[in-house]
This record gives sequence, C-alpha cells and structure tokens, in this order.
Amino acid sequence: MRNTLVISCHSDTGFRSHRLRIDQNGDYFGHLDNFVGVYTVMKAYFSGELDYPNVRIELTYGEETDMEGAYQVLETLDEDDVVIVVDVTGALSPADITIEKCSDPWMKKFVTGALEGLAFELYEDCPDPVASEDESDVYRQRLRKVCFLGIPSLGGDYNREMVTAPRKSVETAARALIRLAKAFSEGASGEGN
Repeated sequence: MRNTLVISCHSDTGFRSHRLRIDQNGDYFGHLDNFVGVYTVMKAYFSGELDYPNVRIELTYGEETDMEGAYQVLETLDEDDVVIVVDVTGALSPADITIEKCSDPWMKKFVTGALEGLAFELYEDCPDPVASEDESDVYRQRLRKVCFLGIPSLGGDYNREMVTAPRKSVETAARALIRLAKAFSEGASGEGN
C-alpha cells in the first residue's frame, strides 16, 4: 500500500468576527488564525499542481478548543503516512516561512530536499512565542513523519488581535506545499525510513 501525504489545516478561529485588509505592500492584516492557512492551502490546491492520488487535504475543526478534527483525521492514518500541518506562527524569522517541530531525520531530509531554494528556516522544536500546541502534536502521538509549516503572522498575539502575514510568505508557503506534494509523489513517499 502506498503511503499518503496529508496536508492538515484547521479552519476554525477563536474570533467572533473577522476583519481583513490588504496593505499598500499587498500584505494581509487582520484576524488571520487560521484563515491565512486555509487560504494558503487553497492557493496550492487551485493551482492544479496538487493532482496526485496519494496527497490529501484535510481542513479540520476544533484546533482552538480540543483538536477534535485532527483526532478524527489521525484515526484514518497509517503509521508511515506523512503529515504537514499548516498554521500561523509568531516565530521571528528572516525567512518567508518556518518548518517547525521537524525532528525526525527522514522528515528533515525530505523537507530540506523538496524546499531547496525557497526561503525557509527549519526548527526541531517550536520557536513560536505565542503558542506551542497545534495539530502536529496530535498527529505525533502515532506518526513520526510530521512537521508544521508556519506562516509568519507578526505584530502581536494572533489568537487575540489583528496581525500581519506577508504576501510573500503566503506565496512561498503555497509553493512549498506544491513542492512537497510533488517530491512525495515522485518517490519520496516515506518508504525506506
């Protein structure tokens, strides 16, 4: 059986109303957790470049409360499947995106190879000063090959206020998902540990 690459992104928010503006630089300013993640995943999907039978997108619910959506997805996964969680991060980085909670040697090699040439920083842990718990913690309960793709959301606490996500970060994150899906489907499917 061929392994699956799951792109998991929570679609719930902690806000009761949502505002968004695009500034003069084209950057996004608003209540972004985690609509900017969903937007990024949909940008990758609607590019038409995620058309692989072993790549699956899961837009989950409950991340802001009990992670119920991620737990339901976890029940459908095999131990050798690969999961990329897409969410906001408050990590301060000069790169366009972060790859966080990426400590598995196979996962590090896979991500580094697939994203070569893109502006990203890879962390084994969670450098986000705002929040350290996310869906990757759920998936890691049964899977080794899990990481978090962070879209920088800067200027405050993304759980409580309007913050900024650079347009370039969203574009890079969408491109990263496309590259990861392609690399996974062309043979780096997690086999061979």
